[in-house]
Amino acid sequence: LACLVSSASAFSVAPTTATARSTSLSPLFMGRAAAVRAATKGKTDAKKAKTNGIYGKKIIMAVKQGGPDTDANRQLADIIKSAKSNNVPVDNITRAIKSASE
Repeated sequence: LACLVSSASAFSVAPTTATARSTSLSPLFMGRAAAVRAATKGKTDAKKAKTNGIYGKKIIMAVKQGGPDTDANRQLADIIKSAKSNNVPVDNITRAIKSASE
């Protein structure tokens, strides 16, 4: 019996702290699957934000060059069409036009 007690103490594991566990399990300690989903969502959100920003700047430049009317400003109409094909929200498009026309 003394042999079992001494061998069990040889295999004792150091206690883990909350900070040590939080680095391996990211969103609210929900496990690996949630961490993978959060990383994937972060990547896609970054791509969307970059695309939306690029089209926002293009729209602002087109409005400043030719005005906010899409009938008169062909360049703006083309940029809006390509922005919609790249899933830029309509709210972002109208906000960019409004900010450039003020």
